[in-house]
Amino acid sequence: MNVSKKVLAATAAAWMIAAPVLADKKLDDAVARAEQQLQRGHPEEGIKTLQRLADQTPSAEASVALARFQWKTGDAEGAAKNATKAVELSASAAPNVRSEVLATVSGLTLRRGAGKDALSQAQEAVKAQETPAALAALARAQVRTQQGVAALQSAEKAVQAGASSATAQEAHGQALLALGRNAEADAAFRKALHLDPKLADAQVGLSQALLAEKKHAEAVAEARKATETDPRSGEAFAALGTAILAENSKSWSDAIAQAQQGAFVSPTSPVVQVAVGKIFEAGGNFDQAVSSYRRALEVDPGYAPARVALVQGQVRRGDVDAALPEVQKLAAEAPENGEAQLMLGRILAQKGDLVNAVGPLEKAAKALPNSAEAQALAGYAFLNTRQPDDALIAYKRAVELDPKNVDYRSNYGLLLGVAGKNDEAAAELKKVIATPGYNDVAAHANLGYVYRTMKPPRTEDAIAAYRKAMTIDPKNEQATLGLARSLFNANRFDEAIEMYKKTIQLEPKFAGEADLGIAWSYTFKKDLPQARATLAKAKSELASGDPRVAQVAENIDKVEKGQQADAAAAVAAQATTEVAQGPSVNSLGGTLQRGGPSARRAAARDLARFGGDAVQHLLYAAVNDKDWEVREAAIQSLGQIGPPARAAVPQLQAIARANPFECTVCERKQMEDQARYEDLRRAARAALQRIGG
Repeated sequence: MNVSKKVLAATAAAWMIAAPVLADKKLDDAVARAEQQLQRGHPEEGIKTLQRLADQTPSAEASVALARFQWKTGDAEGAAKNATKAVELSASAAPNVRSEVLATVSGLTLRRGAGKDALSQAQEAVKAQETPAALAALARAQVRTQQGVAALQSAEKAVQAGASSATAQEAHGQALLALGRNAEADAAFRKALHLDPKLADAQVGLSQALLAEKKHAEAVAEARKATETDPRSGEAFAALGTAILAENSKSWSDAIAQAQQGAFVSPTSPVVQVAVGKIFEAGGNFDQAVSSYRRALEVDPGYAPARVALVQGQVRRGDVDAALPEVQKLAAEAPENGEAQLMLGRILAQKGDLVNAVGPLEKAAKALPNSAEAQALAGYAFLNTRQPDDALIAYKRAVELDPKNVDYRSNYGLLLGVAGKNDEAAAELKKVIATPGYNDVAAHANLGYVYRTMKPPRTEDAIAAYRKAMTIDPKNEQATLGLARSLFNANRFDEAIEMYKKTIQLEPKFAGEADLGIAWSYTFKKDLPQARATLAKAKSELASGDPRVAQVAENIDKVEKGQQADAAAAVAAQATTEVAQGPSVNSLGGTLQRGGPSARRAAARDLARFGGDAVQHLLYAAVNDKDWEVREAAIQSLGQIGPPARAAVPQLQAIARANPFECTVCERKQMEDQARYEDLRRAARAALQRIGG
């Protein structure tokens, strides 16, 4: 639709509201006459009125008033020419006049030129005098050039300098909106409209804030008001088209018509061209979208949203490798542009480079606090670079923003488990699994992890969860590895070995972890040749110096020594004739070797009364028994014997010296063994004190 000059509104945009201090009554009267002529449908007469004054009495004030009027009536070239003249004349004007002129020109430049030029003009305006209008102009230019934090600081200064200035409040809203603080931006724009109900830029800003708050119908209504307030505002029509499409994707034709009307009335506005391109893109018209983005960059080569949109087109076409250098350059030049950072992080994550993806994704999450994708991708990168606390925070925010996304919720449940919040984790994952139609391996495998790492572990539940995951995807290596570890914890070593082997077949990069698990399993089965052979493979597959390899090797040696000691004790027992009357050292020693756990514990306690004759029996049990409580009881009895047990000092010192079960990344069984061994160390230290060793 075309807009007739007969219906042009007299209300100025935000950058025009704070007019320069007028030199005299002649200029006041000329501006008033021009506005009346505009209202009567004769804009050309209004231009002549102001042009005569500017020719007769050349001044910065007259030239900038003419420039504002020309822009309002659609004469962009004439406006630019007189704006330039106004800047030249303001060099010798009063500081407040120069400041206001430069602020107005900066606003004009934002609508038809490069952001860096508008920024330079706004900085000069502030340098001349820190008026509310100059500070507001600086804030808008900083928003345009992707300096969100600085923009907010400038806008806050503008508000402090002129709390009753509608332009200052509007600029404050723009800065808040750029930082994703949508509710606060909404409030700032409403303050501006309370001060000036016909401020079109504030209506446009409010529409954008409402859209970000997902209040689509309200956004459409506010943008429509802006087009009625200022039919020459391309930004207003662009905002209306964007809001219409967001409210109803089937209204694409209406949306593009409104946006193209914006391009018709403001053909040199980069903001409008990008909005047109986005709507074309939503309709699948990619070539037309690219043309719009390029038109935006012809006006403002540094306009980040247009550059981002063009590169996203490359990525969408699958040309990721060609796009990556441009994305990296863009992200470096626009560190506060959340879309640029998100795009770079997304590409790096897709290429598996999560270490380098963390930085841009963390920036994207901060710059786009209301983007569920940005939060989730940052969480994913944090998780895979061993930053679980940050990952948990990011996924929690992603779930809050998009609670219906079961993938986000499944990862959030896993991270709750990693954080030790097992009950919350299990509850969250069960909700995901109960979602109608859910049939994904992730939540089941994550639930298996939560059950496996609980204190105490729910091993059978973990096995069931992993098996369910494998019915969905039998080739999921994460599920097979988790199942193998759970079977190991259940002492089902043969099944664990088979599942570890399957993991290696599915994903060879897990060979080190799986072979280490197989070596542990063979150790517990007391198949020491197989344990050593598999451990040698694991050592070659894991990172050099992995401490877990030494732990397994030490346990293999202990089992071997225990087997040898068992054999020697059995031979000695057969050669000994037990005394019929009551327990003797030898009969209790035999019980200590061959009895059940409770009988062995009792024998260990009873042997203390036989003094030095019982030391060897107790020492063997303290070092080799498979029951932690038997070993602890034997150590305590050695302590009760006191100095006659001096022969046991070297072994007790070895026990007290270090914990062989210490590990960096522990399986549940290893963690339990580590804790039990600490009990032995305490008992050994106490015994040594009593023996005097």
